[in-house]
Amino acid sequence: MKHINQRVISKILMTAMSVLLLGIIAGCTSGLAEPFDMSNLFYEYDTVSGSDGDYIVITKHLVSQSDVKIPDTIYDIPVREIADSTFAGDSKIQSVTFGKNMRRVGSNAFGSCPALKSVTFNVSMSDIGEYAFRDCVLLQSVPIPANLNSIGRGAFFGCVSLDELTVPETMAHIGGRAFYGTAWMKAQSETKYVIVGDGILIAYNGDKMELTIPKTVKQIAGAFAGNTAIESVKVGGGVTAIGDMSFMGCSSLKSVSIASSVTEIGSNAFYGCLSLERIVLGDNIQSIGADAFANCSAAIYVRQGSYAESYCKENGLDYFVMK
Repeated sequence: MKHINQRVISKILMTAMSVLLLGIIAGCTSGLAEPFDMSNLFYEYDTVSGSDGDYIVITKHLVSQSDVKIPDTIYDIPVREIADSTFAGDSKIQSVTFGKNMRRVGSNAFGSCPALKSVTFNVSMSDIGEYAFRDCVLLQSVPIPANLNSIGRGAFFGCVSLDELTVPETMAHIGGRAFYGTAWMKAQSETKYVIVGDGILIAYNGDKMELTIPKTVKQIAGAFAGNTAIESVKVGGGVTAIGDMSFMGCSSLKSVSIASSVTEIGSNAFYGCLSLERIVLGDNIQSIGADAFANCSAAIYVRQGSYAESYCKENGLDYFVMK
């Protein structure tokens, strides 16, 4: 039997193993495995069934990166959402680029990422959750896509360097204090009524104690939170929603007149209105958020059989039925 050189044997074995490994990774000839998606190395995710097919929600990032690029797909399934708090507190992230299929960024998804400087959305993005980028102190510019429909309460709260912001005219919903503490918001201090998007009032910088909401306003979004000077407010017929925290902490507010056009009152809307004497909730109210009247002294008047009456009963609030 001829002697076989050990070096030759090693070469043959290494070559065979390399071919096998490439076949597994590529999944192209032997059918041993499906093609390997590198996204598995960076993220944990859930596959969700929607009305228009399956999609992926990223739930956890496994590798801290300075430049985060959310993939378009994972195993050919579109990546559409970032779950709540997925990247929160990551001190390494400097930039985020969302894939073309991304639609929603969850609550606190990138909250308190101190090195985050830039965010690139896509045209498919429709919803930014509550406090999604809270306290991202180096974030300077947010190019909001035209199709974005909703920005949650406190979404950019505490982003002190954020000075470039354009809100699309079609924007339908902005939560209370979405831009509180930003350089952009501070730059609006000379504007009496800061109205953005589709008639959304996000701040009042006037000094009147008695005022009437302008007819161009459709939604009040935390505009008067913490204002201790105003005493009387008339919410006109153009307003359909009094959003989260809209009058929270207005300790001098004594009277509020709410037009019948209002269908929604957000959470904490009148929280801490210690001087408020009376508030009338009309028949058209369809939604009232949590703690809307907590720590509020107002006498609440409702129509019998209305949603407002049911809300008061369910939440243990004292109320009076109007005839």
